[in-house]
Amino acid sequence: MSHLARRLELLKIPSVRRVVLSCLLANIGAGMILLAMSWTVVGQQASVSALAWLMTCYWIPSLIFAPAIGAWVDRYDRRYVVMITKAVRIVVLLVAAVIYARYPGIPALLVLGFCMGTCAALYTPALLAMVRDLVPAKHLLDANAAVDVAFEIGFIIGMPVSGALLMLAPLPVVLVVTAGLFGLALMCLIGVRLGDDAGISPTRDVTRHAAFVQGLRYLLSHRRLLLMYSVQALMYVTLMTTSILLAPFAKVVLNLSAGEFGAIEAALSLGVVVGALILPASAQRWGYGPALVMATLAMTICFALFAMAESFASALLLYFLIGGGLATWPVVTTAAQELTDPAMQGRVQAAGNAASSVLILATYLLLGAAAPYISIRWSYVSVMAFSATACLITCWIYFVSPDRAERPDP
Repeated sequence: MSHLARRLELLKIPSVRRVVLSCLLANIGAGMILLAMSWTVVGQQASVSALAWLMTCYWIPSLIFAPAIGAWVDRYDRRYVVMITKAVRIVVLLVAAVIYARYPGIPALLVLGFCMGTCAALYTPALLAMVRDLVPAKHLLDANAAVDVAFEIGFIIGMPVSGALLMLAPLPVVLVVTAGLFGLALMCLIGVRLGDDAGISPTRDVTRHAAFVQGLRYLLSHRRLLLMYSVQALMYVTLMTTSILLAPFAKVVLNLSAGEFGAIEAALSLGVVVGALILPASAQRWGYGPALVMATLAMTICFALFAMAESFASALLLYFLIGGGLATWPVVTTAAQELTDPAMQGRVQAAGNAASSVLILATYLLLGAAAPYISIRWSYVSVMAFSATACLITCWIYFVSPDRAERPDP
């Protein structure tokens, strides 16, 4: 059975289908809010530093609340954790629409970014753990790839829709529409059933700090697992840094409109969708190592070319190719999950996300501080460095030191 056929077979399972549809709807909303906030901030202050502050507010909760997040994901039913995050986002977006209508400005967007980031900090590890509980281990890569495709198709739809809406209506309208999409995403999760062996760990007598330390120690106890989560973190940082660099690059360097900016963001997501159809199949046929090395190397080259782009067409093409490289996400996530005990998944993922957040925040602060002294084109050296480092680590894992050790005990 082909990779695509296996993925379509998975969608015949009602719970998997509901989760994938929920991810699609939620990410249409997430794409809309990301573009709306980014473009509004750039419209008021066209600089990398302004977007760096916005994204810092978005990512700081992953670091602040990391000790609690891992414990909650492993302690409670992951379905309800995911559903609660969606419900909270609905409330936050509706309140933000009212507040921004009365007090428009960057401070209101920074608060919104912090609130949305807090929800995302809990949502991401809970969703990844829940997907693992939905399907048998042999279908995990296909399930992660299906969710990733749903995420990116959501961004493909959400980005241009948001750009078009911003041309016709004020930001509060976009926020209300986004809240409605999260409401639909929440309704899709009603009735989702997890497997009988869902990895819930009895951590009720363990403090949140102790649970976080457990996850961190578990991660550090296995070199191969640590390196896999390092690659995952670098891919995540690459994606998030790319997000804050594109808006000022599009506006200041290429002089593009909000719609054209949204089109480039959509091209990135389309590239991820196409890559998610190719890379997992390549990983299953030739191994995780060759697929990851090929993708990260190609992405590094495309970032170098994009920094020299002079036209909308070249930027669109290169971001599509970069998106194809970022489709490594389901492959590296599955490789890391296969090395992790299911009962430790939430704590380990929260520890990995905290490390990612530290690197993301450090990158944002560095880019913000360097913005007055270097051009936006040179800022793309940062993402080239991240993707190149991920490529080197992957080479080490699979070709220099191919240790196939089993996952450590919790």
